[in-house]
Amino acid sequence: MEKLSAQVQMLGGFCLSIGSISITDLQQQAKKPWNILQYLIYYHNRKIPSHEFVDIIWSGSSHVNPSNALKTLVFRTRKLLEPFSLPAQQLICQGQGSYYWNHEISLSLDVFEFENLCKASSAPGLSYEDQLKLLTQALNLYKGDFLPKSAWEPWTFPIRRHYQNLYTQAVLQKVQLLLAKEQWESMAELCRRAVAINALNEDFQYYLIYALYRSGRQQQALTQYRTMADSFYNEFAITPSERMGSLYKIIQDQKHGINPNLSLIQTSMEEHSLLSGAYCCEFTVFRHIYQIEKRAIARTGDSVFLGLLTLSEEDGVLPKATVLARAMRHLNNAVCSSLRRGDVYTRYSVSQYMVLLPSASFENGEMVMQRIIRNYRKNYLRKDLEVSYSVQSVLPVVCSG
Repeated sequence: MEKLSAQVQMLGGFCLSIGSISITDLQQQAKKPWNILQYLIYYHNRKIPSHEFVDIIWSGSSHVNPSNALKTLVFRTRKLLEPFSLPAQQLICQGQGSYYWNHEISLSLDVFEFENLCKASSAPGLSYEDQLKLLTQALNLYKGDFLPKSAWEPWTFPIRRHYQNLYTQAVLQKVQLLLAKEQWESMAELCRRAVAINALNEDFQYYLIYALYRSGRQQQALTQYRTMADSFYNEFAITPSERMGSLYKIIQDQKHGINPNLSLIQTSMEEHSLLSGAYCCEFTVFRHIYQIEKRAIARTGDSVFLGLLTLSEEDGVLPKATVLARAMRHLNNAVCSSLRRGDVYTRYSVSQYMVLLPSASFENGEMVMQRIIRNYRKNYLRKDLEVSYSVQSVLPVVCSG
């Protein structure tokens, strides 16, 4: 047989190419034949015993005859290779109770090239330019996680984590290089791609927001922060870190340039639409308003109360992320519609809202909180969730001296 070579993509999807012909696991619905093929190719440097395939395909199953089932499955796997117009037995070989990829057909796998480039980029003594070049080549190969359509196959778990860790290290390594040269546009583009692959990585989000801010795109940075915060809350049930909140405050504080036209400034501060209900703001803004109220009541003597609403299951456990996201949307609507337009509230954590109630008594504050819960229950009837509340007085600032 003529010496052949094959190109294999495993990052972001599976594709096997020989010459001008390619096959991909997007073309077929049957998972097990692709699982066999992917396993054979990833471990192409060794022969795979039949019992090893039985373990990864039918682990924990009391299959009647795994030996015959494996032969049938290998036959179906070889059928996947028919587009190459080569005898399938010349691609997937069999002998001595094992299956293996034909060693006469060289394989070039993106995962191994990616790892080699990552290792090379960390070699001591590299120049800035060489390190940046190697990292760029490595990251261009990482089009997504390892075999995403086989994400639930147990054998892929540790391999996927390994390449995810390598990718994270490579991104952050390149970020530091770009930071040193203040290449904000390149850094923003790098982190935008990284966020598209792993939106849960707060480092990727942080450096994207920071790069947008430093490149003069403060509004985009603020929009990205809000998108990130909503995603963390609703999809992952986690709260952005204090570091992320501090960055948000810095961007907010430095957003505005010099403008002598007070009318234009006033126009820029107007709400885009006249929304009904209370004003929902970021926690950093809410904290500023809270501090202003503390100072004001020291002078006026008025009373202000702080209310906290907490959503949980009946036993106090945090609901699953999908359930929590839906319930918190309903609770947000209830808070917004139950308060006055001049009142403010904020999402304090993944399962809590905080409200500020000026010119109220303790009894009125409790009535407001109970009204919020009633309105929530009217629109969301799930009985295994409950909303608890607490109310306490805001104490005035005591001036020293």
